[in-house]
Amino acid sequence: MHLVDSQSPPPADGKAVALNNSVTSGEVTLDPATGEELRKTLREQIDQVDSWLERAGRLARPAPLGANPVGQAMTYKFEHRADGEVHSFVSVMTAYRTVLEQTHEAVSTAIRNYHQVDTDASADITKHG
Repeated sequence: MHLVDSQSPPPADGKAVALNNSVTSGEVTLDPATGEELRKTLREQIDQVDSWLERAGRLARPAPLGANPVGQAMTYKFEHRADGEVHSFVSVMTAYRTVLEQTHEAVSTAIRNYHQVDTDASADITKHG
């Protein structure tokens, strides 16, 4: 059973961690041309998330809904849905950005693995040829 701390964002589904483990162990290699396209796509998505996070900062401020109890309650609710709760937009997008960064790094490592396998194969052919 996996317990989640109520103060931390929800965990990723584990696929990024599994990918990272497979890449780190050398089980996964990636053709450099394909890998660079994937890295470019991931970087574009990271940049988009950064833009969303910047704009979310403008949402995470009190809305001018009045001094009455309902207005104050709604102001609090909107402000904390943008930022301040475990499941707020900012928390979820920050966790998503982390997974994107980890995947970007895993792709870089998989490209390096490809080069290493290629180098090792070339050395093996030279040695036995």
